[in-house]
Amino acid sequence: MPHHCCVPKCGNNSEAALGLSWHGFPSNDVRKKLWLTRIKRDENTSVPEDHPEYFKVGSSTKVCSAHFKAEDYHNPDSQKKKRKRKKKTEIERKNLKTGAAPSVFVWANAQPERKTPAVRDSTVPPPKKRKRRVEDMTSTPSSASSEPTLDECSHCDCWPDIQHQLEVLKAEKELLEARCALLDAELAQVKLSAAQSSLSKAFGYQDISGDDKLVNYYTGFSSGPMFMAVFNFLKPTAEHMRMWRGSASAPDTQEQHGAKPGPKPKLSLLDQFFLVMVRLRLALGETDISFRFKVSQSTVSRLVLTWCNLMYYEFKKLPVWLSRSTIDKLMPPCFQQWYPSTRVIIDCTEVFINTPTSLSRQSATWSSYKNHNTVKILIGIAPHGHVTFVSDVYEGSISDKAITEASGVIEVLQKGDSVMADKGFEIKDLLAKVGVRLNIPPFKSGDRQLLPEELMATKKIAAVRIHVERKMQRIKAFRILAGEIESTMFDHLQVLVHVCAMLTNFEGALVA
Repeated sequence: MPHHCCVPKCGNNSEAALGLSWHGFPSNDVRKKLWLTRIKRDENTSVPEDHPEYFKVGSSTKVCSAHFKAEDYHNPDSQKKKRKRKKKTEIERKNLKTGAAPSVFVWANAQPERKTPAVRDSTVPPPKKRKRRVEDMTSTPSSASSEPTLDECSHCDCWPDIQHQLEVLKAEKELLEARCALLDAELAQVKLSAAQSSLSKAFGYQDISGDDKLVNYYTGFSSGPMFMAVFNFLKPTAEHMRMWRGSASAPDTQEQHGAKPGPKPKLSLLDQFFLVMVRLRLALGETDISFRFKVSQSTVSRLVLTWCNLMYYEFKKLPVWLSRSTIDKLMPPCFQQWYPSTRVIIDCTEVFINTPTSLSRQSATWSSYKNHNTVKILIGIAPHGHVTFVSDVYEGSISDKAITEASGVIEVLQKGDSVMADKGFEIKDLLAKVGVRLNIPPFKSGDRQLLPEELMATKKIAAVRIHVERKMQRIKAFRILAGEIESTMFDHLQVLVHVCAMLTNFEGALVA
């Protein structure tokens, strides 16, 4: 079957031009597109096959060797074997190099016809030359700065270089991807190491010391300096204390703090104190705290009991029951106006406990007011808001009058003082014996309505007694007292309540 060259304006065929070789289109899509661009043709199958513009590359579509340069072919002398032709009319077949593309065309050598210059009229002055602006001189045409397109490559032999550059870029891309994967692995390892380091690091006071809000959240102290002031007050005794190891070694008196210390603990004294305050303030479980501070659970239990007993004895040294002159000096205006002789405001608070196993203990600790087994404590607060008296712990069934009489608060009052209390404290007769006046809200008897002066007295007492309720809330803010105390802590309730009540004195002012 005779071959015809598909290049436009080329009439060569295999029958008339015997000295030519014929080359089919490459199977590679990119090279095939380059050939079509070079010969300025494109496949068009949208018209019928008999239409002049129909063109489709097939196995019989050929380009003759007249459109290739000599360097596009392999050197015949370098071939090991030469093909033998059967017909004398046939010449030796030429093999194109990889990446070769047609580049010799009649239109490439054609020069455009130059127009004959027009005859100038000597009477007409020549046009003035326009001065180029600085922008024109510095600007670069967009066509010059743009990358060469596939059409522009039709007049050069750049395809082998392009293919080589593509291979180089592909290799560089694979290398960069490998480096990125290596960096991702290193980053993951760094993150893992950082996470493990944070888990292995023990929680301590230094982690929150710079933030007063965190100090208040974890410890209840109003600021870091206040926390450190209390610690420095306790530190001299804490340096010689011995760790709690059961009731047999419990420090019953303050002199026992000077006993021979035990083995050196893992935590510093500052972090020990911080651990205890976290336990009291947030009531976190011992397992939780042992994980945070990287100590054993038994160590947490011993530290809490040791430091609570230490604070209990050290706080007892403080003169919390203030003199009459000091009370008058710190008296808020609302008390000075209505109740200037007030020495203390008393109230009771109850703490829930687990149901005791003993039936008699269950009955004694049952509180009809709370409808639960509780223990009861009498708290005395000065008019300016500081706790000045904390009673022992009593069973929840005890009455307000009985706990007032048993607590010993009446013995510390002086003649001329007055005590403010709630309606349930029917202790007027007890106070009258020592010359102390009782201020309580009036209450109705039978169907009798309160008189106007009684209503006014009720409002006045309620206005100042609200501070007592706020103080009670501060004490219960130590969440170890807000929940249900386990039976194993019954023997330490007196210490816990007293310590929590005294710690509220280191918070901000209650009454302005």
